[in-house]
Amino acid sequence: MFGRLTKLTGTRRTLADYAITVVLAVGLALLIQAFIVKPYMIPSPSMANTLLPGQRVLVDRVAYHYRDIARGDVIVFKQPHGQPGMDVLIKRVVGLPGDTLSLEGGKLFVNGQPLNEPYVRVVGGQVEPTDPAETAAGPASAAWSLLSPYTLPPGQYFVMGDNRTNSGDSRYWGTVPEENVIGRAFFSYWPLGRLGAL
Repeated sequence: MFGRLTKLTGTRRTLADYAITVVLAVGLALLIQAFIVKPYMIPSPSMANTLLPGQRVLVDRVAYHYRDIARGDVIVFKQPHGQPGMDVLIKRVVGLPGDTLSLEGGKLFVNGQPLNEPYVRVVGGQVEPTDPAETAAGPASAAWSLLSPYTLPPGQYFVMGDNRTNSGDSRYWGTVPEENVIGRAFFSYWPLGRLGAL
């Protein structure tokens, strides 16, 4: 009889241990997601062919506490002029505070030098051109449309999609303030065929 009672107590203890472990694991996962690394799903083709719709990435939320945002980083940020359903976006940083950006022959220039952009989408063997923003009514007039050279203000970043002909980006709605940056996308984990660092 004592043996059965001890076994029952041992079973309850084991179940309690499992429950505590599960609660701690879930709590730790939520804490990590809230403050350190967060998963995001790519919603549109604006970053093709680097990132495709439905692809999932991990975003480092603490990287920029220890280092500056760098040109070429793929960042997730709160859009400064949010549209319904498009509050959080993912794009590539092409311009840093103080940079002067310009376009010539479909190529992006930074401070008078052509930017090496191996990530820009290639279609039919040709790199897609980077053109100024245009509206349905004609060319856009905002300074950041890149119809003419544009110098970034302090604390502001210029972002573009790698799919330059199908990306609503800084050419259309302006720069991203540093405080809007959530983190740096650093790893693709789904689908498995696209597993790897960004």
